[in-house]
Amino acid sequence: MNRTITTLILVITIACSLTPVVFAQTPCTSSSNAICNPLQASNLTTLLTDLVNIAIPIGAVIAVIMYVYVGFKFIFAQGKQEKITEAWKWFAYVSIGTAVLISAKVIVTIMESTLTSAGLVQQGLLPTQ
Repeated sequence: MNRTITTLILVITIACSLTPVVFAQTPCTSSSNAICNPLQASNLTTLLTDLVNIAIPIGAVIAVIMYVYVGFKFIFAQGKQEKITEAWKWFAYVSIGTAVLISAKVIVTIMESTLTSAGLVQQGLLPTQ
């Protein structure tokens, strides 16, 4: 059983590591049958920045909905101490999640400005817009 799982993991690892080499040999044009990259990101930094820029508006909408939900939890608690305590826990969770969401963009912006002012990267190399 363990040998089968180990062999399967090894085969999957080798297959995943060879895939970029195989697909990188064919140029991506409209007339070729190659699988083209659907993302506009050409490197990991651009991809992560794009993901942060997509996650912030979605997370903001979810945060507003969750704050409304927490408000209803407070209303429906009707003075019962255990339900009020639970609503405060929910409020703390939503607030922490919102802080993480906001700080993700702030951290990326601070890192870009620090690295740029230190002269370690060129202006505009980290696409934060």
